[in-house]
Parts: sequence; C-alpha cells; structure tokens
Amino acid sequence: MLSRVADNLYWMNRYVERAESLARVVEVNQDNLLELDDNIELDRFWLSSIHAFHAHEYIDHEKESSAECFFLFSDSWPSSIRNCIFSARENARMVRDQLSEEIWVELNSIYHFFRSKDAEVSFDQTPQQFFQKVIRFSLVFQGLSDATVNHDEGWLFMSLGKYLERADQTSRALDALTLKEKKPSRKDLIAALRICSALSAFRRQYRGELSLRNVAEFLLFSQDFPRSMRFAIRRIDSNLHELSGVPSGNFSNEAERLAGSALAAVNFTNIDAVLARGLHLSLDELQLSLMDVGQKIFETYVMSPLELQNVNDDQSMQAQQ
Repeated sequence: MLSRVADNLYWMNRYVERAESLARVVEVNQDNLLELDDNIELDRFWLSSIHAFHAHEYIDHEKESSAECFFLFSDSWPSSIRNCIFSARENARMVRDQLSEEIWVELNSIYHFFRSKDAEVSFDQTPQQFFQKVIRFSLVFQGLSDATVNHDEGWLFMSLGKYLERADQTSRALDALTLKEKKPSRKDLIAALRICSALSAFRRQYRGELSLRNVAEFLLFSQDFPRSMRFAIRRIDSNLHELSGVPSGNFSNEAERLAGSALAAVNFTNIDAVLARGLHLSLDELQLSLMDVGQKIFETYVMSPLELQNVNDDQSMQAQQ
C-alpha cells in the first residue's frame, strides 16, 4: 500500500472519531447547563473542557462567540467538528478507490450538511437532533468501515486512527474532571461517562457506586468496554503487529515498542497507584505516549527514508545546541 494512502485512511478515521467525541462533549455540557444557576459564568463552566481538549484558541481569539459554537463551527480551531468533518472528507476524497460507495455517501452527506447553513440552523432550532445526527453518522461510518471494506492493510490503518483518537479523547474526558475548580460532583462524574458513552456499561459493573475512583478505574482499565483506554491501546498494539507480522511481545519498529510500553503501563498498574501518583499526571503521561506512538507510525509507514534522515539530523543538531 502507498504510504500516502495509508496516511489518508488513518487521518480520515481520526477526524471522524474526534467529531463524535466533541459532539458528545457539547451535548452533555449543554444538558448540564440547563440545571445550573442562571448567574453562572459560562466561560468558567467551560474552562475545564477548553483546557482538557486544548481549545485554547477560544480563550485567545474567539471569546465573543459562545463556547458551544466554537467547539462546533469554529474556522480557526482545527479540531472543531466542522473542521474535523471537512478534513475527514478531504482525506477520503484522496482515496475514494479504497472506500466503499456506502462510506463515501455517508461522509459526503455530513460534509454538505456542515458546508451549508443547515448545520447551524439545526443546532439553533433542534440541538438534540443535531447532536444525534453527528453521533449517528460516526457510528454508521464505523459500522460500514467494518462491514463493507476488506480487512487488509488499509483497514488496519483505519482502525489505528480510530483507536488512537478514541484513547486520546477518553483520556481528555477523564482529565477534564481533574481540571475542575472544585471536587467533581456526581453530575460531573456522570457527564464524563456520558461523553464516553459509558454510563450504562458503568452502571452494570458498579451497581451505582459512583465515585471518581470508580469512574477513573472503568475508563482507564476496563478490559471489555470499547472506549476504555486499556481496550483501545490493546487494539492499537494488535493492529501494529498485524501490519508488521511480528508476534505479539516483540517489536520491529519504534511504533510497536512504544505501543507495547503504553499497554504495559495500563496492564501492570491499578487505580490505587494512579491516584497515589496523581490522576492528572498519569493521564498526561499516557497522552504523551499516544502522541509518540502516532508520530512513530508516521515515521515508520509514511515518511520516506530521506525525509526521516533529515528529521533525525535536525533533532541531533537541536540536542547538541
């Protein structure tokens, strides 16, 4: 497979997953706002999400707009839902021959929805329908990706993009709890679970025992829940080994080594050790590890040897300086 094609498939899925996650963030925060005092400062309410999801452009440039509209429709923030949909569609356009017709139709449809004024009108008039449209699109897109394309190298890169982004978004939803000005309330804990679509699964496992410890343990270490960090990192590790053909437990490149290290970090610790060390610090380290995995995937499978050599030379010069 051409490296350019692999990169397009990888980022297409990352952007779709990110759009779904941010739709859930805005939907849940809007629901919580309805139950709060009318005198609350909206900027302070959104502050933990803004920091957790690195939406600092809102603070720096766009505070005249609402935080909701910034997350959904901002042109200046690359991770707004509109920009994610546009980027996913552009990546898909470059590799249409690798996609099924059904995938292209779904992605093209949501793209034109956001390109027109329909998306903003829908959000203003029927916000719940707007959020459900974005979330349902992502779920249909993922189902079609699994059901209508060959599970070959291209599909593995699509899966890598999905699970890297999912692990990152789950860590940010959990990290937002540590960035609250006060101890997370019951409502805050439920919000984090809803953002990860984990509320029902959590209740089945913990029987209503809602606490920061239990929420963090579930979203970090669950073996079976598809949006937990352990589940996502395990799939990343498995996909990388399928790509290289190297047996699990060994590694043939830096991406596999770092993914294995991240998997070991969640497999050989527990929630008590994480809380003792600091939840925010532990999440930061996992996020950085996932960023390194993403960078090494790019260097291993996308960059040409000459480009990689130039990058290594630049890094060596910076280290010497």
